[in-house]
Amino acid sequence: MFGTGPTRPVTTQGRPAAPAGPDTAAGAAGGASAGLPHDLDWSDVAGVAVPVSDQSGPCLTEKGLARGFAHDRAGAVLASVHIVVRVNPQVGPAVFEPALRTQVVGPDAPALRVQVAQAYDELRLRAGVAYGQPIGTLYATLRGYRILSYTEGEAALCLLIEAPGASGVPVMVSTEVHLRWTGSDWALLAPTGGTFDQAVTAASAAGIATFLPFTAGG
Repeated sequence: MFGTGPTRPVTTQGRPAAPAGPDTAAGAAGGASAGLPHDLDWSDVAGVAVPVSDQSGPCLTEKGLARGFAHDRAGAVLASVHIVVRVNPQVGPAVFEPALRTQVVGPDAPALRVQVAQAYDELRLRAGVAYGQPIGTLYATLRGYRILSYTEGEAALCLLIEAPGASGVPVMVSTEVHLRWTGSDWALLAPTGGTFDQAVTAASAAGIATFLPFTAGG
């Protein structure tokens, strides 16, 4: 594992990773496009460049959280990215606690809260960080997405993420994410058992080609 959260990055003090370019993931064999908005831009969250849009969301960002995503494919894709980053223990409890409490649903949500809190304590003690503070920077780059299924009530997709491996050599991993529409916004459906271990897999060259890049209008 690169870390303990769904992006599985290592903790580093390096500069934020740049967003993926149009040629990062071919997407020729991938699923349906989300129709990402033409006003797509990028914002930094704990060192990770995440996509933002006035059209698709988030509409509200305060106290480290991001809310208000469009009730469509593009909104689901953007919501998945923002919530996934914010439930990493490295961002600190000021961010992951409210994110887990208000933006994660399902029977395994309590287990995920426990797992993230325990991982945070282990990481901060190892890093010599006082409780409440974030732990370094997440070093990960979003490279693409693939929609597995979509309805008005639920969405399933995979995120292609590049991060340093144990030896420091960049590796590509696929993280499967499930979302549920709560009636007012998208929420993350907690993974089985409260851990992303089964949701994160190494991405093969053939698998990488099935992802679509995060490009405006794509």
